[in-house]
Amino acid sequence: MTNWNSIREEYPIFKERIYLQTHSGGPVTTGLIAETNRLLTELSLWGGDICGQWDEEVGAARTELAAYLGISPEETAFIPSTSMAMNIMAYTFPNNQRLLTFKDDFPNSYLPWLHQGFEVDYVDSDEQGMIHLSEIEAAITPDTKILISSDVMYRTGFRQDLQKLGAICKARGILFIVDATQSFGVLPIDIQACQIDILMFHAYKWLSAGFGVGGMYVRKELLSSLRKPFIGFFNAEHGADVSSVSIKEAASAYELGKTPYLNILMFRYMLKHFSEIGMEAISERMKYLANYLVNKCRQHQLNLISDFAPEHRSGIFNIKADGVTKAELNEQGIAVRASQGIISLGISFYNNEADIDTLVHYLTKRKNNEKG
Repeated sequence: MTNWNSIREEYPIFKERIYLQTHSGGPVTTGLIAETNRLLTELSLWGGDICGQWDEEVGAARTELAAYLGISPEETAFIPSTSMAMNIMAYTFPNNQRLLTFKDDFPNSYLPWLHQGFEVDYVDSDEQGMIHLSEIEAAITPDTKILISSDVMYRTGFRQDLQKLGAICKARGILFIVDATQSFGVLPIDIQACQIDILMFHAYKWLSAGFGVGGMYVRKELLSSLRKPFIGFFNAEHGADVSSVSIKEAASAYELGKTPYLNILMFRYMLKHFSEIGMEAISERMKYLANYLVNKCRQHQLNLISDFAPEHRSGIFNIKADGVTKAELNEQGIAVRASQGIISLGISFYNNEADIDTLVHYLTKRKNNEKG
């Protein structure tokens, strides 16, 4: 049985506060701190001579990420951010294609494409934050060639049914692009079953790997046909003379510049850490804590806006709490996001029942005091 208390102790942030804000950024572990110190020490002792060893470690990281996602290493790229990856993709495709995305999705899903002159259509959520498949299908036109969706909507926490979305896209010949930033590491995605063509994620949130690195998958069958809009020394295949240069036929063709070794190897450390805990164990823990929060909110009559069916839940939840501010909760030692009377929680596997109880108790007490 997984010892969640022991895992929690690896996160120093819980010695200082209750952290319910993973959707803004995950705290790092003591193990990652030690690993980063090791890497910096190697760099201090070897300088540029360490690159050969680190190249091998990055290659191993690529293989491990591919295995984690159930894809091949040649379909795998490391990216500095989802924003960069989405901009690269917007440059990759001709802008005479119509794109469909979602109003509650993160702006990265449409801003790069608008900037490149694509026509973009949007599907709205209902008042609760649900996105209905019937409305997605109704929004698809004969000109729709690309559909972009996050696995989890950052604003509401609604989790898409990617398998059904992928089936719709496949049946209509629509390219399916997924941003998994708000779920990677804690909620499983079966890329093949969901028929995803391109997937990307940043690792600073739920994987707690620090800022500046993420991953991207590009389906092998697409790689040879896709335009590679940028070239540099490290994504090129060099021939006998300077004029015989071509771009790699692999997803790594989208990696530009000198390898960001530290970021990738920090990512690798956390990926191995999560793999050791186990995706199934993490996913079940996420479901348990989600159910616990929902039941506590119902029990204490708190207005949980994002009260979705279990299959559409993620680690993000919104609670209506007029007048409650982030600063006020910080004073109680509770870190959340709060704006315009809505508290937004990002609950991960390292949280526990006491974290949720403390927040619910404070909100209930405050609500009752206002009534009195």
